[in-house]
Amino acid sequence: MKPWPVVLDYPIVAITDIHGQRSFLERLMKRLEERPEWPECSVVFVGDYVDRGPDVQGTISLILDLARRRKAPVTAVMGNHDLALTRAARLDDGPLSRYWVERYQEAYDHAATFRSYLGRTPRYGVWEQELIALRDAMPAAHRRFLSTLPWLVEAPGHLFLHCGLSPELEQTADEQIVALRERRWDDSLRPLAGTRTADLWQLDYPVWLGADRRLARTPLPAPGRIQVTGHKPISTPDIDAVRIRLDTSGGFHEPLTACLLEGPGNPPVFVRSDGQP
Repeated sequence: MKPWPVVLDYPIVAITDIHGQRSFLERLMKRLEERPEWPECSVVFVGDYVDRGPDVQGTISLILDLARRRKAPVTAVMGNHDLALTRAARLDDGPLSRYWVERYQEAYDHAATFRSYLGRTPRYGVWEQELIALRDAMPAAHRRFLSTLPWLVEAPGHLFLHCGLSPELEQTADEQIVALRERRWDDSLRPLAGTRTADLWQLDYPVWLGADRRLARTPLPAPGRIQVTGHKPISTPDIDAVRIRLDTSGGFHEPLTACLLEGPGNPPVFVRSDGQP
C-alpha cells in the first residue's frame, strides 16, 4: 500500500467521524456523486473510523476501495479512536502501551469493533488476550490502514486534523504543524505552565488527536489556513475564521456531513447523507 497523500489540491471533500457507520457513508457518497465537482475532488477522511457503529470492517473496506477506484487522491488522518485501537492492540507492532490497553477498555466504545472482526464482544477477564485476538482477526490491509495514518493533511488554505492545534503548548502553530507532519509527540513538546494541558499531560496521547476536546472549538489559529476538524459532535457544521467543525454524526445518528472546498478563499459547501439542505 502506498503512503497516504498528505498534500492535496482543490476541490477537496472532507468527511469525519464515520465510526463504523458504513451505510451513512454509502448514502453520503451517493449525494456527492450527484455534484458536478465530484469526479475531480480529492477526498480526505478526518479520523475515527472504528468503534461505536455496526460495521467497522465494512467502513474501512469501503474507504480502501474508494482509494483504489478513484483517479483523484483519497487520503485519511488519524483520530483518537484509531490511535487508541492501534496502540492498545499493537497494530503498529510498537511497544506495549499500558495507558492505551487500559484506556481503550475503560473509555472507548470498542465492543462494536470486536463484533465486526471477531463476531462477538470481548471477554474482559482476559482483555489483553482479546486485544491480540482482535489484531489477528483484522485483515493486514486494515491494520496497515489504521497504524500508518498521517496526523495531518494539508492544502494551500486548509489543514485537516482530527481535533486542532493547541494554544496551551510552548510551540507556535508552525512548530506544531511540523510535529504533526512527523507524527511526533514527545519531550520536545511542552505544555505552558498552569494550563489544563499541563495538568493532563500524557505522552501517549497527543492533544491534536483528541486529548484536549476543547481544541475542536477553540484551536490555536494557523495564519493563512483554516483547520477542518471533527472529534466533538455538534448539531450542524460550525464555521469561523479559524476552523470548520464537521462532526454532525459522532457515529450515533445521521446526518454524516461532507464539506466541499473549492479553493482556499471559497466558502464551504456542506452535503448531508440524509439529503437535507
